[in-house]
Amino acid sequence: MKEGFPLNKRLLLLTEIIVFAVLSVVASNHFGCADGIRITVAYLVAYLVPRIILSRARGTSINAIIILFLISSLLIVANYTNLLEWTSYEGYSLELPNLKGDARNYYKWALAHYDNRVTAPEVVFPGFPLLMVALWKVFGLSVIWPQAMNLMFTLTSVVLTGMTTERLLHHRVSVSQKALLGAGVLLSCLLAFFLINGIHILKEASTYLAISLVGYVLSSRAEADNERHNRTRDFILFVLACALLALIRTTTLYFIALGVVIMMFPNWRRNWRIALMMLAIVLIFFAIGEYYSNDTFNRHSRLVNGGWHMQWTFAEEDSYRTLYNGVIGYYYLYSPIHRLALLPFTFSVQFIIPFPWLTHDDPTFANYICRISYGWYLVGGISLFYYIYTWWHKHGSMGSWPWWPAVSYVAITYSLAGSMTRYIAPFEPLFVPVAVFVLCRLREGRFRKAFTIWGISFVVLVAITLLLCLELQQGVISKMLHTQPLLHYLKNLLYQYL
Repeated sequence: MKEGFPLNKRLLLLTEIIVFAVLSVVASNHFGCADGIRITVAYLVAYLVPRIILSRARGTSINAIIILFLISSLLIVANYTNLLEWTSYEGYSLELPNLKGDARNYYKWALAHYDNRVTAPEVVFPGFPLLMVALWKVFGLSVIWPQAMNLMFTLTSVVLTGMTTERLLHHRVSVSQKALLGAGVLLSCLLAFFLINGIHILKEASTYLAISLVGYVLSSRAEADNERHNRTRDFILFVLACALLALIRTTTLYFIALGVVIMMFPNWRRNWRIALMMLAIVLIFFAIGEYYSNDTFNRHSRLVNGGWHMQWTFAEEDSYRTLYNGVIGYYYLYSPIHRLALLPFTFSVQFIIPFPWLTHDDPTFANYICRISYGWYLVGGISLFYYIYTWWHKHGSMGSWPWWPAVSYVAITYSLAGSMTRYIAPFEPLFVPVAVFVLCRLREGRFRKAFTIWGISFVVLVAITLLLCLELQQGVISKMLHTQPLLHYLKNLLYQYL
């Protein structure tokens, strides 16, 4: 056996070949040989790109690659299932799939600019459908290509999160680079809602990739990092990320600027030049995005200032007429001080959602598994322990990094009343290094008693909250106990005192 290519690598390679061979046979049997080969090649490239990046990363290991292969296989199965669903109705095909919601609008916009076969609907940010048009110009019209692109972007974001974790922590903890990279990749793969949204025909995957690139670049500017990094490469990656966000979701550039300021501030005397350069790049691309997108700055001003428009969009729309909105009232008509006072409540709601009572469109068990993001509760719960207990202890801080995702999370919660999840999802992987840092400190024997108390309390609170959510939506517990539904009881109580 050749040195450097041990048995486990050969077994992994053989498994990869078998999986894609089976995919080719199954897809060809259902869609025909030509489309079956296209599907296989598209998914294979979407897997190989992040796999190659991971293979060349510092601290890589066969375990990290196996984790990537496993999550890639699951997402490929989910993608293929989506293809079957989108083409299962008469009159629909891989060229004209049966998409819904935002995905349908993006696809129609891209079709209108590809061959003018339909009328283009209005989209706020044209970047993602423009990428679809570019893919079709090269490979031909098919939903396969944007779907595979989103798969590749999502998997690459997972790999970049692992690389960021290793880059950020290897000089802070007594854990090997291989373990840090593997832990970062593993915890990223547990963020189910993050992953599922990334493989839909939505702009989420492109946003994931851009924020992950920025996170990887900014991790080299954190305190206690005295290593020499390839600044030219980092600068190019930062520019690419900002360019992508300028067209995909321009308003996210606010949070990139926030990250630059937070990362650079502790050592501003050393970093002010590079910080000003990065902020200038953000400003330039924000201006470009403002020019090409629809109503960007005004749209975000309404988010911050509130008013009836926001109340209708995020609180009074049919899909969000829930008990939660009845409790929170006319949020967007409150003063900023009032909304800040509500922040502990809205933050708690934002942390735990997607609530089961928001799954109005598909109240199935599979949907609950996807939407109740148990992996996020793990990552978020460990990260909360850092903010509540760890960071202010001696040798317990990991510098300025944790405050970037934390402040971003709070800002989005304040702006959206804690009612949305898709806008939070791109920032969830930024908490992964925080969670890994806490786990490393626990491994060193620190904070174990406090963490045990916190862990038990957190699990109990989350379990009770989810049970209450299920009861409020479907009366699960009251049906078992043959009692009055809790929702009816609360409504009667509310009417009695108001």
